[in-house]
Amino acid sequence: MEIPRFRSIGEVLYEMTLWLLFYPRTLWRVLLRPAEVGDANAGEGEPDADLVSPPLFLMISILLAHALGLTLRAEFGERFDPLDLGSLIFRVVAFSLLPLVMAVGALRRLGEAVDRQTLRRPFYLQCFYAAPFAVSVSVAIALAGSPAPPVRIAGAALGVAAVAWYLSVETRWLQSRLAVGRLRAFGVALRLFAGALVCCLALALVIFKPGR
Repeated sequence: MEIPRFRSIGEVLYEMTLWLLFYPRTLWRVLLRPAEVGDANAGEGEPDADLVSPPLFLMISILLAHALGLTLRAEFGERFDPLDLGSLIFRVVAFSLLPLVMAVGALRRLGEAVDRQTLRRPFYLQCFYAAPFAVSVSVAIALAGSPAPPVRIAGAALGVAAVAWYLSVETRWLQSRLAVGRLRAFGVALRLFAGALVCCLALALVIFKPGR
């Protein structure tokens, strides 16, 4: 599924209307039936026509996560700059790193060359998996900033659930992709996830420059 190319204002409005329909459907399918999304993305043809394009799905999710985070912070009375682009840039790069690291890691363990052609399909699939994780983690972090202890606990629980779901999905995918046991697949998923987190931490230090 290619990112649409628009030729008129009418097409833009039509595509945006379709996103309103297909984004929730795509999110629901990825959350509840991630293996089916993986199967649809595994063939040589295009993914299902009722799914949002994977990179677009991830980008919409990141923007939604950013908007939800700002809304919750405002609700909790936190002072912040609503035009702060640092947080948005961090989210875009960080949550784009996850699918990239997972896709490259799988290809290297298969001994395949990493190029534009071989990386495309696994990266697209990983965009599907990273999108709900981005929304959940962003909401969890925002809830953790609440002054109310029950809300903070809910945020922590949501964060743990998001990580558990993501690692579970990645474990099943790597188990099938690498043809290894579940325990080994989980170890690979955990190492790749940890590597992505280290990259995100380094990125945060560059963007936010603590102590300055």
